[in-house]
Formats: sequence, C-alpha cells, structure tokens
Amino acid sequence: MKKSRIIVSAFLAVMASVAVSGCGKQAEKTSAKTVEVKKTGYPVADEPIYIKAIGFGKPGNGEWNDYPIFQDISKQTNVFVDYQTISGDGADEKLNLALASKKLPDAVFSGLSSQKILSYAEKGILRPLEDLIEDYAPNIKRVLDENPEIRKAITFPDGHIYAIPSINEDQKPVQSTTLNINKTWLDQLGLEIPKTTDEFEEVLCAFKTMDLDGGGKNNVIPFTYEPKTPYNIWNGDAGFSGAFGITDSSSYLMRSGDEFLFTPVQEGYKEYVKWTARLYEEGLIDVELFTQDHNQYMSKIGSSRVGAYLTNGPLETEGTEYIAIEPLKGPNGDQVWGSLDFSIDKNRGVITTSNQYPEATMRYMDSFFETENSLYLRFGNSLKPVGDQYELIPSIPGKNSEAPESYVATNLCSEIMDTYIIETKSIKEKKERIELYSKYLAPPVPLINLTIEESKQISSLFVDIQKIVDENKARWTTNQSDIDKDWEAYLESLNNVGLEKYMEIYNAALARYLSN
Repeated sequence: MKKSRIIVSAFLAVMASVAVSGCGKQAEKTSAKTVEVKKTGYPVADEPIYIKAIGFGKPGNGEWNDYPIFQDISKQTNVFVDYQTISGDGADEKLNLALASKKLPDAVFSGLSSQKILSYAEKGILRPLEDLIEDYAPNIKRVLDENPEIRKAITFPDGHIYAIPSINEDQKPVQSTTLNINKTWLDQLGLEIPKTTDEFEEVLCAFKTMDLDGGGKNNVIPFTYEPKTPYNIWNGDAGFSGAFGITDSSSYLMRSGDEFLFTPVQEGYKEYVKWTARLYEEGLIDVELFTQDHNQYMSKIGSSRVGAYLTNGPLETEGTEYIAIEPLKGPNGDQVWGSLDFSIDKNRGVITTSNQYPEATMRYMDSFFETENSLYLRFGNSLKPVGDQYELIPSIPGKNSEAPESYVATNLCSEIMDTYIIETKSIKEKKERIELYSKYLAPPVPLINLTIEESKQISSLFVDIQKIVDENKARWTTNQSDIDKDWEAYLESLNNVGLEKYMEIYNAALARYLSN
C-alpha cells in the first residue's frame, strides 16, 4: 500500500538524533547476543539497533544523515544508522583510510570496486553475505532466486557474495549511445534520413555547405563524437563502428559466442578506421576530435552547429531538432550496435566483520528493496505521488535530491518502473530509442568478476595496451600515419606488451562465468 512521504515527527527526529550521536555507547550497552532479530516483518527488532556506515555519495548531494528517506526507513526497521558521507575530491582516499583504520564502519554503501572488495574480504575486513541473504533478506533472496543471472553476476570467483547490488529499470542490454542527426538541416536541404554509411557520408557533405550566419563561411561541424576512453562508451564510436561488424567496450572486448575478441585487431576495425580517416580528410569530422575535453564536446552538441553526433539520445537544442536514427548499414551489409548491461550496478552495500549486528544490518539493507523505499532512495524529492503512481518532476538547479540515488542497493526492475512511474515525454522517447536499436544490438560483455591476481595482471597490461591502441587510432583517423603501412608493426607492438596474456585472462574468466 502506497503512502506519502512526510518528514518524521519532531519526537522521532530527536530520538534518532540521540541514537546517532550516542551510537558507539549504545552499541556497547546492548550486546548483539541479547537482540532478537526477526527474519521477516517490521520492525526488525523490538529494541533499537545502532550502527555506523559510510555513504559514498554523489558530490554536492548533501549529508546522508539528513535524507528523509533514511529517517523513514529507521522508523520502519528500528535500525538507526550514523552515516559518514564521503564524496567529491579525495573520496577514494578517505574510504581507503577508513577501511584501513582500527575502527571499521559497520557497513559501506558504494565506492568499492570488485577488486577492492575481494582484497578486503581476503584480509578479513568484509564478511560473506550469502547466508545472511538466505535467512535475513527475503526481498533480496526473492530477486536472486527469480534472476539467476543476477546471482551469478554478484558471486565472486571464491564462491561468495560480498556486496548487495542495485537493480536498474531495464533488465535487458541496451545501447549506451545513439546516432543523432540534425533533422532541421535535413528538412532544409530536402534530404532523407541516411540508412547506410555511404548515404551518411553524402549527408555530411551537404551539412558541410551550411552557412548558418549568412556570411559565406563554413561554420558548422558536420559530425563529432568522443573517441577516447572512457567517453568512447558513452558519447563515442564504441557502437557506431558496428557498421563494420565490430563493437567496442571499455576493455576493447567484444563477445563472439563463448569467447572474447580484441576489437582493435579485427579486420573490421581496420576498415572502420580507414573510413573515418577519409571522413576526416574531407572535413566531415570535427578537427578537435582527439583534443576536445568532455565539457567542450557537450557544449558543441548543444550549440545547433553540429550535423550529427553520438551520445545517449538527442539533446533538446533551441531552434534545432535532433533525432536518433537507426544504426547505419556498412559496405558489407553489417548493421550492428554495441550494447551494455545496465540492469545491475554491483557493489552497492557491504558489511564489515566488525559489525555486531550483521543480521539486523542485512534486514536494514533488505528494506531498501521494498518498492516505495527503492523509489525514494533513487529519486528522492524528484518523486511526486499521483494517485497510486509517481511522477518524476524536474530537479531544481542547486538543490540536491535528498536521496543517495544510485549509490545504494535498490530494486527498480522494469516491472516496478512500468507500474509505478508515470510515463513522461522523456521516458517515452527513451523507450522508443531502446526499441529502435534493440534488434541491432551485439551481445554485451557479461558482468564477470576477476580474481585479485587476474585484476592485478589486467590492470598492469591494460596501461600499455590502451596507450598503443589510443595513440594509433588518433594518428590514423587524423591521417598523420597510414594504417595499412603500420598494421603489422602495430599488431607486433600489442603482442610485445602482453595482448595474448590479456585475452587469456579474460577468456578464462568468461569460461568460469559461463560454467557457473
């Protein structure tokens, strides 16, 4: 049954304040053995329980202790949490110091990579959670039982689960970018939406002739994107290269059946780079492609001077209409687009071994998976109750959401989002883009977990591999060097810095993932 969120009463607020300020002393007074924790129902215990936690949050989003949603959840569960909020510059260092100190927090929400989690677990700092999930997390257990792929994704190579995930609004892989084109210019020039790479090139040539200011000067950017990692995934050509049969990822991997291929050594990659080099030579691609920073890029695509660009859906630009179009068909008939699995954000909640109340803490985390709690944890004051549903209202500039957003475990699967969130214009357009690209998506790189040793080796190897790939791609695209002449030496240089070992590790991890 849905209820409206209200600020907790003055009495409750005072009680919560007392609980938080005296957390350490209260914990000393109440032995964990004397507190009976219920496996279902609320409150989780008849006696109030006090713990300390770190909230690794969004910069500028306020203190977690001030969020009304956490006050409400404490009232519901009888578990009171004193949050130390860590965000912004130096957040990683602060979190590392906290976990290296003698006074460990009882729980940590976000901020830890899979590699760090496994390292801390081996040091005895983090506890396995699978038994707690089985006995004290009915909501989380139900999700894992109904979705074995989620359980597989959060199970580490040693067989344990150390962190609770966040389940996002779409369980299926989706595209991280779309190809967005200037519909206003197409209409002015009497051009059709391009379907192939050749037609796209012709459209860019026409865009190049646009004289926006009437001064007889070429003052437009026919096509721009961000080709450098990590932005190549979010605003770049990781999916766009699918017209040549290859797609990319942050690790330069693409899935082919039961194995990974290294994208930058495939023949399709070579042909793709040669095509982009031709576009660059003809003045159809942004000359600052490899020198612009992210802020410059975003400013450009919002300026109405760009003919086509890559990002996650067209931006609303005053005086100019941009639309997302289908992936282009390449010279060999390839029409593929890269995809990512956004359905799971791993590592959103861990429990340390110093926690005297692990059962109650798990029940507290499990309450995050209650539908209304999940919605308010993610959207905060952007959520407006309308009957039995909610409307997402635009955020006010300079005002935080009063919620941890994506930094804690929540369950916002597609069924919940479709049932409880009113479909606005932007949500409808996003669904239409997903549908537009769905039949062209390449298989995503699975959410595999590496061992500590594998992670160390991959991190070391990736530094040299990334340098070679990125530097050569920039030289070739901007015609500072010829890819055909350099190709064999390029392959040799990658092999010399350990490409074979890099792929051996990833394919072993994939085989392990598929066998679970």
